[in-house]
Amino acid sequence: MLNIKFRYRDAMSNWEWRTQSCTVSSVEECKRIYGLDNGDVEYEILEVKEA
Repeated sequence: MLNIKFRYRDAMSNWEWRTQSCTVSSVEECKRIYGLDNGDVEYEILEVKEA
């Protein structure tokens, strides 16, 4: 498992950066769960660690 720390901003966050983390099996899974790959959000992966 990976602990992934990322920050994102979208219309729901009023385009302000928010920091979030998730523990999943891959970066792609985290992107899918949090909707980071849908084009309506800017994001940056900050850290990936083995959990």
